[in-house]
Amino acid sequence: MAKKDYSKLAKNLIADVGGQSNIDSYFHCATRMRFQLKDINKAKSNTDKIKELDDVINVVVQNGQYQVVIGPNVGDVYDAIQKEIGDISSSSTEEKSKSKWDHFFEVVSGLFTPIVPVLMASGMMGALITILNLCGVLPKSSPEYFLLNVVYQAGFYFLPFYISDSSAKVLHANRYLAMLLAGIMLYPQLWTFKGPLTFLHMPIQHIEYGQAVLPVILGVWALAYIERFFEKIMPDIIKSFMAPLLTMMIMLPIMLIIIGPLGTNIGNVLATGIKWMGNNMGFLAVGIIAFFTPLMIATGTHSFAFPVIVATLASLGYDQVMMPSMVAENLAMAGAAFSIAILSKDKKKKSGAFAASLSAVLGISEPSMYGFVIPSGYGFLGAMLGGLVGGLFGGLFKFRMYMIASSSVVGIPAMFGKNAGISNVIVGILEIIISFVAAVGFTVLLRKSNFNIDAIMHKKQQKKERAEKIQAAKKAQEESPFNKPTVIVSPVKGDVVSLSEIKDEVFSTGSMGKGVAIDPECDLVKAPINGEIIMAYPTGHAIGLRSEDGAEVLIHIGMDTVNLNGKGFELKVKQGDKVSIGDSLVKFDRQTIHEAGYSTIIPMVITNTNKYHNIEVLVHGKINYNQELLELE
Repeated sequence: MAKKDYSKLAKNLIADVGGQSNIDSYFHCATRMRFQLKDINKAKSNTDKIKELDDVINVVVQNGQYQVVIGPNVGDVYDAIQKEIGDISSSSTEEKSKSKWDHFFEVVSGLFTPIVPVLMASGMMGALITILNLCGVLPKSSPEYFLLNVVYQAGFYFLPFYISDSSAKVLHANRYLAMLLAGIMLYPQLWTFKGPLTFLHMPIQHIEYGQAVLPVILGVWALAYIERFFEKIMPDIIKSFMAPLLTMMIMLPIMLIIIGPLGTNIGNVLATGIKWMGNNMGFLAVGIIAFFTPLMIATGTHSFAFPVIVATLASLGYDQVMMPSMVAENLAMAGAAFSIAILSKDKKKKSGAFAASLSAVLGISEPSMYGFVIPSGYGFLGAMLGGLVGGLFGGLFKFRMYMIASSSVVGIPAMFGKNAGISNVIVGILEIIISFVAAVGFTVLLRKSNFNIDAIMHKKQQKKERAEKIQAAKKAQEESPFNKPTVIVSPVKGDVVSLSEIKDEVFSTGSMGKGVAIDPECDLVKAPINGEIIMAYPTGHAIGLRSEDGAEVLIHIGMDTVNLNGKGFELKVKQGDKVSIGDSLVKFDRQTIHEAGYSTIIPMVITNTNKYHNIEVLVHGKINYNQELLELE
């Protein structure tokens, strides 16, 4: 069954809670999106509107949080919101359900954002001193040249340090152990050992890791898993010093013998491939990439380019494919917006399009793309064709960029290379002009020919909507039969309490489903059914199960205990585990929960209540483990 798309709901929620600027942080628990807002009153004024959104069960304002109750699919909604606005100090209580490789490539695409200022500063510094040296203003023998060059060299040589820190944040590894790993790679006396360097008789290749990219990412990725393994199995009394020690003892040989050489070889192959494309397919490769870059930007799939650029620069010292393509795309977008300004008779639109065009010339193309080019219905194709022409020209004359810089006229200094002549700069400037002028010409021609991409996209949208309706009909047909009758036993020992008595309207009103609550006299939750764990939060405060007969059971230990971040809870199972009645699920400390000011009441609800005609509570008063508690018919 296809995964449901929650992007529309995510956008509505972001807007209705006051916009991205009003969100301090966000995360989710078993059933709710929880927003910490700068001004909660902005969200309160839209509460009724939010309650009317599809897939929203209820809204609760509690403990300073604005809580939107979604139900079991809250993790998917969280992912959709994250795609819209990214991480804002968010701390999800659930690991995203992605494969390790999907997560790895997501990290590779996103971890460079925090270090862009470092790369820009060092890259432009390198370009500046190159220009000043070529002009005879700054001789290489001068102390000023030496010191300014230190900025350039440090920015790239110590790249493993910067990448290790941002990788650790994304991969939830210890930042300082990650930087220690980078320090081992860059240790200046590593290769001064007399004789062949080995570890337990295994040879270590002599590789210089200054400017390394992929070895660091792979190393921190492995570090995160090894560190978490030792954190999990170590007793608390020795965990603080033994876990880091054992982690680094294992990572040292793995990094220097396996991961370092592997990452280096992958990077070299990648750089060689880019170089081959530039030398043999440059005429086509740069143009084709420039043509499709607007589509990649519009769909958010362009972020892969940055790590490729960094790796290529580190290996070859220049890039003649990716950055030249982006220069062509940026200036073509500026040209398309410029032509829209010329063609428009609306003074406000004309002035806005001129301003957006200037912004793109200086390196910021989003105002042009989203404000004028895409809405025009014809300018987008004009920009793509302009980028194609400019890219083909740059590829034909092997235009190169020698530093990371803005893909615009601001990046012209990065066209100066230490061993490159002025001809490369001339070719770069000509690519800028050609991309701009070609986009202007194509956009004007498409406008006069009444080309409109909106009509094409409308037909595709209609086809998509028909497919969605068919899928929805199939889903409704699958969900219509009722489940078989079954009985759910008590997961704990204590006093049976009606859901209506709980001081949490999400459970008391039955929004999450019918069921019952227990005031526990024990510190262990056991399985109330024979079935499977379908939801196991690392914090241990909530767990979801599906019985062999299809009953979906949510057990929530305490009220708002997600705020304890796992303190007082010990999870005994993981998602996907098979369990039988009486198996241990979660151990919890009632005293810790009470001392933190939270209730230990345990609701147990049937989240797919709609699959049953009737749900009856069988016991009132005292109840023991494994005693029949709910009858589902």
